[in-house]
Amino acid sequence: MNDPTTYLLQAVERFLDRTDMAPARLGRESLGDPSFVHGLRRGRAPRLDTADRLLVFLGERPVGPDFRREVEAFLGVTGIKPYLFGASAAGNPSFVQRLLEGCSPRLGTVGRVRAWMERNCSVADRREILALAGIRSGDSDAVMEGVVREGMTTSKEGTMHETEDEIPAHCDCSAGAMRTINQPMRKTMTNQVTHEEAPYLSTTGAATFLGLSPRTLDRYRVTGEGPAFFRFGGRIRYRREDLEDWAGARRMSSTSDGRHPSRRDHRKNPENPENPENPGSGK
Repeated sequence: MNDPTTYLLQAVERFLDRTDMAPARLGRESLGDPSFVHGLRRGRAPRLDTADRLLVFLGERPVGPDFRREVEAFLGVTGIKPYLFGASAAGNPSFVQRLLEGCSPRLGTVGRVRAWMERNCSVADRREILALAGIRSGDSDAVMEGVVREGMTTSKEGTMHETEDEIPAHCDCSAGAMRTINQPMRKTMTNQVTHEEAPYLSTTGAATFLGLSPRTLDRYRVTGEGPAFFRFGGRIRYRREDLEDWAGARRMSSTSDGRHPSRRDHRKNPENPENPENPGSGK
């Protein structure tokens, strides 16, 4: 069976056989990287945008546009929330948000996500997903069998692992019709849903929820700018309601909105014990 990385490599080999072009020249002319083909042959998994640039150069159909439409269609047909999809299919709750914003995962991740989507929907849903994604209905069986058809590939399990450095961003919105998640998907996601609904979150979990880095929350606890938190012995925990209240207070309609809380506002608060102008501060 073919995954996206294999599909790209096969397209490269066909082009080289047809044109007699040297691999180094192909890499240099298409991507400015003479060693690209050598790395691809040795198992290198490029990012999606890099692969698509090369595929367009080769005269082949790019993978990215079809993949993004396929993910959107899957969300609409199944009713799964994007952050649950990302956590279960890619190990990253922000995967869908970042993908639709134009970020490019590695091809190994694309293969794993496609395989996960196949395993977690019925045959009828799969055909509807492909139709919504713009894949001809006659290609649906071929896609499900892992055969390359017009740039669409599938795999049982991707062998490459995602290595890009991303800051997770929580995305708690439903895309498309609110249909009941089918039983195979519900079973797959039981552990993840339980985790996501936990009333208290660690610093890492809270940072993921807010789309911040854990280090930012660490700093906010010192400056007092961040959300309310609890200390249970040596552990820091955040409550979801407090995170939502804190985020809601920072909702703005423009960059000139003066309501945005800042450290300066915090220091100027007359009730702040650290304020030098507060007579009760002892300073």
